[in-house]
Amino acid sequence: MSWNQNSGWGQAMLNMVASRVPAFGNIFIVCNPDDTALPHYQHLQDIALADPDGRVRFYTSVSDAYDATTTNNNDVILIDANSAHELTEMLTVSKNRIHFIGMDGGGRMGTGFGARLAMGVTTEATDIAVVKVTGWRCSFRNMKFESSNTKDESLYALVDAGAYTLYQNCSVLKLTDLGESTAADVVLGGNGTTWKECEFGAATLKATAARPIAIIDKSLAGSNGMMDNNFMNCNFMSYTSSSSRTFINLVANQDGQRISTFRGCIFANWDLISTGTTMTYGITVADTQDNKYLIFDQNCVFVGCTSVTNDTSNDGVMLSGGSPTASTSSIAVTAIKND
Repeated sequence: MSWNQNSGWGQAMLNMVASRVPAFGNIFIVCNPDDTALPHYQHLQDIALADPDGRVRFYTSVSDAYDATTTNNNDVILIDANSAHELTEMLTVSKNRIHFIGMDGGGRMGTGFGARLAMGVTTEATDIAVVKVTGWRCSFRNMKFESSNTKDESLYALVDAGAYTLYQNCSVLKLTDLGESTAADVVLGGNGTTWKECEFGAATLKATAARPIAIIDKSLAGSNGMMDNNFMNCNFMSYTSSSSRTFINLVANQDGQRISTFRGCIFANWDLISTGTTMTYGITVADTQDNKYLIFDQNCVFVGCTSVTNDTSNDGVMLSGGSPTASTSSIAVTAIKND
């Protein structure tokens, strides 16, 4: 089998990239250094070293591979999906048009992703998340963002603050600070972000405080606020002992801008067991809320919360359903058994 880029597995890999990023620049491959005994480590290294220009394309560090990319060149970073890729400091993706693809088969939802960007305990106050995106038109596919950091400032797994970013089949999970009300799995502050078949949070991690899964806060994101986001077939998953927990918390006026939509999304809080608690509200928004709508279509379902939102005037959170009221639309109910 040929390992160069013109035939065999090398050509197949390039075809895979082309199917996801039709116009791409340089390709870089990242493998965990602990996986050197696996055959695919050598195979991917052989493909990368076959570069006709002698460019270094094979890395054992995601941050080193990112440093090698060129902004606006549509460079692609392929990330091996066997062992987790540990980051010792937050990766700030400030370049434009950089694409990250996890090589784990793709198409998954949930938390069982192979291509994982993980962060343990670090020392810098700037390590607020595993990844912060501030660049334009970047993309992430088949990736898991996973933080177990316990540093005071490290309260999130992902901060989305770029423009027109695509996240497809990704998992975002903050494993620690389950009792910290200011923590969240993801900070939403991007402009025109697309989220496709992504999952935020997990029904296996018990939050003991009013800790949202997603927080909309432009000061945390360092942006103008979340605007024109589109969430398609995404899951927001919760397990909690606090009725004050929420799926989404929009913190203050103008943290959300214009219109963001949620289509076919599931908001599920696991409250069916004795250690689980029903949320009071699924979505909470600031009392004063100018310049934005959060729109949830009729295929969105809320489970394990008494009311969808605290926005009783319906001037910021818009719900489409059989009974389009601010508090009860789209609440799932127990089916009636027909004997």
